[in-house]
Amino acid sequence: MMAAAAASYLKCCGKFSSVAGLWCARVGAAAGLATTRRSSASAAAVNKAPQLSLLMHMDKVAALSAEEIARVWADFHAQKNIPCGVITAHEYNTLQSKAKQCPNFVIPTVTANSANPAAGFQAFFVQWQMPYYAIFTGADEYRILGAASKPLYKVTHYTELLATKGIVLARGEAAAPIDNRPVETSAGVTPEQGRQLFDRLHAFYGTSGGERRWSIVQRFNSGAPDFSFEQLLEECRAM
Repeated sequence: MMAAAAASYLKCCGKFSSVAGLWCARVGAAAGLATTRRSSASAAAVNKAPQLSLLMHMDKVAALSAEEIARVWADFHAQKNIPCGVITAHEYNTLQSKAKQCPNFVIPTVTANSANPAAGFQAFFVQWQMPYYAIFTGADEYRILGAASKPLYKVTHYTELLATKGIVLARGEAAAPIDNRPVETSAGVTPEQGRQLFDRLHAFYGTSGGERRWSIVQRFNSGAPDFSFEQLLEECRAM
């Protein structure tokens, strides 16, 4: 679908601690508290459902098939260099189930062509707030401040089309202000980091991640002694 046609359906709108093992133990212990100890900013972001009508003309979208909506969604976000995706009902149900089992994780973003590959990454702590959001904070900041750390980025799932079209629209965006309107840029996350966070979140929690990736998430959430940040980093570098 050409960009002009797609536009008619849419509205304008630090480095990780070197003591990796100690940090993982700290966050793993805190993970069980994360669902109840939220910062005021993250709580404000999750108390209100996202509104797809702020991004799309819902009356026009209603006449499109799921495949056509997916093309419009992809074309629009490609122009803005914003990560996005379309998730089937089965995939979304899998996300919800896994997020309930393991509501927290740490996801590193990798810097390409780093002079020091061992240091060429930045880690983010993610807290699932289903049914709509996955909220990211800086991992080092969360290690120190816990629930008082500032949300930097989020992945939003728009569920308005689930009943009629069988799909959920997803996109990455800056952590929203109080009114919860879409915000497309974040001072704390680069566009490339945002894309990596979006892709890796769904890779570890989605239907295509496989048992190896899911087992890493499970070990992190259970505080298992065999959780390895190095293994996680290698997995992310291979993506």
